[in-house]
Amino acid sequence: MKYKHILFDLDHTLWDFQTNSLLTLQELFDELDLKRFFKDFDTFYSLYEDNNLHLWADYRKGLISKKDLNFQRFNYPFQVSGYEEPELAQKFATEFVRRSPLKKELMPGAVEILEYLKPKYHLHIITNGFKEVQDVKLEVSGLGKYFERIFISELIGVQKPDVYFFEYTVRSLNASKKDCLVIGDSFEADILGAKNYGLDHVYYNVNGEKHEEEVMYEIHSLEELKKILK
Repeated sequence: MKYKHILFDLDHTLWDFQTNSLLTLQELFDELDLKRFFKDFDTFYSLYEDNNLHLWADYRKGLISKKDLNFQRFNYPFQVSGYEEPELAQKFATEFVRRSPLKKELMPGAVEILEYLKPKYHLHIITNGFKEVQDVKLEVSGLGKYFERIFISELIGVQKPDVYFFEYTVRSLNASKKDCLVIGDSFEADILGAKNYGLDHVYYNVNGEKHEEEVMYEIHSLEELKKILK
């Protein structure tokens, strides 16, 4: 076998972040009676999601703190809709972080591919998510048992795609670059980060996003990993 260590991203790659987040957002929208402020859930969600993506990009670059990210993504929909509800936004933020990791939806084929790989490779998680959230996700979803090491940017001190994140991970495993393969859905954080550090990589392009960057491997389902990792 060419590789010894497989480095999996967690959110959107194994744990279905989109579905689990949407379920939690809808749940809290109803419980907090936010139809007082927004026409419907879709109106709220479109405002939340657009800003959330920008905030996460800023967080990866070290431009905002975790605390600011979590508050601002929920406060923004109120502000642009003409409301000042910081306490309600903070309650939403707190409850979202508490509840969302308790959801258990996984990406299609996640368990099956981990069962296939576990006897053959050392499996590890590399993630930019918040420590207290990622630990819960792994435990509640049942994914934790498949992984030997969990590398979280918050503890390392830098976010993917910073090359130090990947350097730290490989060094911590007492491995060489050629021993490691990165698998992730984020072109910027996972694939460009891996490429810049010289690691082999698999772009899990689940949504079929168009790009012009050359990648080592590209898959559209986790099942396709069996063709790469035999």
